Amino acid sequence: MKSFYFFLISICFYGGAFAQIEGVSKIYAYKQKLKLGTVRVDESGREVPRKPQYNYFIYLASTTSVKPIEIWINGEAYVPTVSKVTVTPVEYTNAFDPNQSKILVPKIGKNVLQLSPSLTKINKPSLKGKTLSEKNELVIIYQGSGKIDKPYYKVVSKLTELDPVDMQ
Repeated sequence: MKSFYFFLISICFYGGAFAQIEGVSKIYAYKQKLKLGTVRVDESGREVPRKPQYNYFIYLASTTSVKPIEIWINGEAYVPTVSKVTVTPVEYTNAFDPNQSKILVPKIGKNVLQLSPSLTKINKPSLKGKTLSEKNELVIIYQGSGKIDKPYYKVVSKLTELDPVDMQ
């Protein structure tokens, strides 16, 4: 009988622990390739290859207040620039084709933050974030609103691609 109670208590404890991690937040993440207008050439007239450039649309929806502390995109750690989204749904409309729009974040009753990678890279990035970024295109590290400053990790293996946009 004692083992039954131990088993029952164990299930409740582990179930509660998983409930705290799962379902607390959700990521909506997109990337949009930029088609660069001017082609760079070297002295002999050959095109100089460039690394692809992207716009990132990253949203973190949470049932509680959270504080993002790191963003990893393709293995690079950045300090996040955070802005609060006050109205959902969040819709993206292509400036060159106004008929083409996409809902990035549906209408939800949660706290929604828009995250952007800043130009500032992190001096001492999280080791776990680096490990997670090796297999995932996006890693977000954030702290909850509780008394414990335990970091939480959310990953996206592959970002959803939006239609490319031409640069002028």
